[in-house]
This record gives sequence, structure tokens and C-alpha cells, in this order.
Amino acid sequence: MMHQPTLQRRLAILLLVSVPLIWLVSTGVAAYVAHHEVDELYDTQLTLFARQLLIVNMGEHGDDLPLLPKTKKLIRGGDRGEAEDDDIGLAVWNADGNLLLSDGKGRRFTFDASRRGFYSVRADDGKDEWRLFYLPAPDGTRLVAVGQRQKLRHEVVVKVIEGQLLPWLLGLPVLLLLILWAVRKGLRPLQQVAGELGQRSVLDSTPLSENVPGEVLPMVQALNALFARIAEAMEHERRFTADAAHELRTPLAALQVQAEVMALMPDEAGRQHALQQLQLGIQRATRLLAQLLALSRLDPLQGLLSPQPVDWQQISRDALSDVTTAAAAKDTVLETHWQTSTKAVLPLNGDATLLTLLLRNLLDNAVRYCPAGSRIELLLLADEVVVQDNGPGIEAQWLSRVQERFFRPPGQEMPGSGLGLSIVERIASLHGLQMQLSNRDEGGLRVSLQRAA
Repeated sequence: MMHQPTLQRRLAILLLVSVPLIWLVSTGVAAYVAHHEVDELYDTQLTLFARQLLIVNMGEHGDDLPLLPKTKKLIRGGDRGEAEDDDIGLAVWNADGNLLLSDGKGRRFTFDASRRGFYSVRADDGKDEWRLFYLPAPDGTRLVAVGQRQKLRHEVVVKVIEGQLLPWLLGLPVLLLLILWAVRKGLRPLQQVAGELGQRSVLDSTPLSENVPGEVLPMVQALNALFARIAEAMEHERRFTADAAHELRTPLAALQVQAEVMALMPDEAGRQHALQQLQLGIQRATRLLAQLLALSRLDPLQGLLSPQPVDWQQISRDALSDVTTAAAAKDTVLETHWQTSTKAVLPLNGDATLLTLLLRNLLDNAVRYCPAGSRIELLLLADEVVVQDNGPGIEAQWLSRVQERFFRPPGQEMPGSGLGLSIVERIASLHGLQMQLSNRDEGGLRVSLQRAA
């Protein structure tokens, strides 16, 4: 399996490549600027030197050409500094092209009466390139040429750049090492968090330490919130599993007893009675398992995946059809009352399957717990959905607890699991509704679904 590069490695590579690259680009820019400034300085000097030569009165010498001796001869052993006579030159011609004065390499300069300004030319030997400046006298009687080796200018630029580069060349390795150290130190909190996570057990939900840099703090806080949600979910699953195991134990034990009784019955009538009891126990266990599976699917949901416009007419029709047979067996009347338009009931989006399950559970509870001959009404209003009956209702002391999972009021003879209203409440919550239970003044239970406050 290919391993992805670490964040530390990515940052280190990025910085170690970009810093020298930026340094090289900066050096190139500095060299360009230095070369421009040196050219500007020396060109200005050549121009000034040529102007000064034009005002010197040197007369006509003909063959008696004044050739200036080198500086070291003129100062006779004095300190000549770093001067290099061979790097500069000058020449002065009359209008006929006769050389009146020269110095250094000036005697090799070419006379050309048409030249004006700066030129870059090669010396006679073709080795060195010179920067020459030609300046004629206003009256045209003389022409001055002063020049300088381009090599001198290049050397000056190189010296300037070397002066800047040397500290950087010495400091760059130190800078790169400091960058590596800073990257490691800066990412150390992430490594500590990773190490702490790697040592955790599966069941450990202890929050991570928030003593971390500000950039890492949001991630640590998000992880701590995730740990809290996971711990809550695991605790919920643990309680759910324990309650489910407890509730399943009773019907399974009853099934086992009924099977043993049926096996021991000597007469056919007794076996038929035991068989009926066995079938009822199987139905109860099947219902309990169906409700447990429904809750296990509903609990993890944080919201509806793809809510669609709700068709309450179709939902109510499907829910009523599921309980019609049970209601007919008890001579129970099922009535539906539309007190608003079919498209105006709780105008919300939702999951039709879950809402059908919600209504079916409410109607099924009413059918099962009401005595024979009762009347059950489904009211669909613009701001609520109501299921009410004229049965015995629920004692006031238990109204606030009947929606608790696996809770059944004492003295309840009708078999059940105590999960129906829990399923209803969970589905209502997913749709932004709240369930309210109340006993009717005329007798019976009223279950109302309204928008949550």
C-alpha cells in the first residue's frame, strides 16, 4: 500500500525548495539592478571626463604626439591604490583625424567623425569589449573618445553580488536547518494528538487536552465532540441491547413453556389451546422484533435523508388499511375527519414510509387497548394530526412515562412491548413534530402531533 507523504514532509520539501529558489531569483534581480547602477555610474563618469577634455587647450602637435605616461611613473612610487591604467583609455583627434592626445589604450581607439555617444566595440586584438563614448567639440575642431573595459564593470557587479551572497551562502544552511526545526516543532502538537489517539482503547471517550496551538484547537474540539457523541451512542446502544434482551427473554420463555405444555397434553383440545397460546406468543415476539428493528434504524438518524412533499391522504389510507382487520375483529369503528384541504395538513416535507408507520402505531395502539365496540377517530387539521378514541385512556400518573421505552403501566393485561409510542415520538422528532398525550373529558385518549416549538 502506498503511503501518503506526511504534512511535515510536505512543508519541509516546500520550504527547502522555495527558499533557495526565491534566494536565487532575488540574487538575479540584485545582479540586474547592480549592473544597471554600475553602468549608470560609469557612463556618467565617461561623459563628464569627455566634456572636461574638450575644454583643455592642447594645441596642434603633429608628430610631436603627447603620450601621457602611466600613473605609477608620475607618482614615482606613491600609493596608486587599486587603479588599473589598462582598464581605461582616452583619445583626442583634430578635425583631420590626427591624434592630439591619448592615454592607456586610447591610441587604439578608432577615429570616426560620424560617431556620437556610446558604443560597445571590440579591441584590435578582439579579446576585450570596450564601452566607448564619443563627444565632438561644438565647432567640430576636435573629437574626444573615452573608454572603459566592460570587464571592469562586470568585476564591480560581481564584487557587489559576492558581498551580498557570501553572508547568504554562509547563512543559508543555518536557515534551512532552522526551517526544518521550526516545521518539526510546529507540527509536534499534531504528533502528540496522533500519539494520544493511537494509545486509546476503543471504549475510551476521555476528551483530548485542549492545551494546543490555536490552529490545532478546532480539530481537537471537533474530536472531543465526536468522542462525546460516540460515547452517548454506545451508551444508548448498551441500554437498548440490555432492554431488548430483557424484553425478549419473557416471550421466548413463554414460547418454550407453551411448546412443552403442548407436548405433554394428552387430549386434542388441550393441545389446540396450547397451540393457540403458542401462536399468540410467536405473534408477540414477532411484533417486538419488528419494533426493535424499527428503533435500531431510527435511532442513528440525525435527520431525514431525502424528504419529499407529504401526501397525508395516501399515508392515512395506508395506515388505516393495516389496522382494518384488527378493528373489525373487535367491532371497532375507524373514522377519518378532514378539517382542511388534503394538501394543507401540516405542510411539511417528510418520509412517507416513516409517517405511515407513525400513524399505524397510533391506530394499532388504540384498537388494541380500547374495548370492543369503541370508536377511533383520525383528525387531520392544518396545524396538527390527532388520533383519539373513547376507550379507558391512561391514568394521569403514567401519562408522562408511557412513551419511555419498554414501559407499560401496571395492571396492563393486553400484551405489548412498550415500544410503540417510543417509535412514534422518534419519527415525529425527525419530522420536526412533537407528540402530546392527554385524556379526553368525555373519556378516552387523545394523541396530538404538532409542530415542535
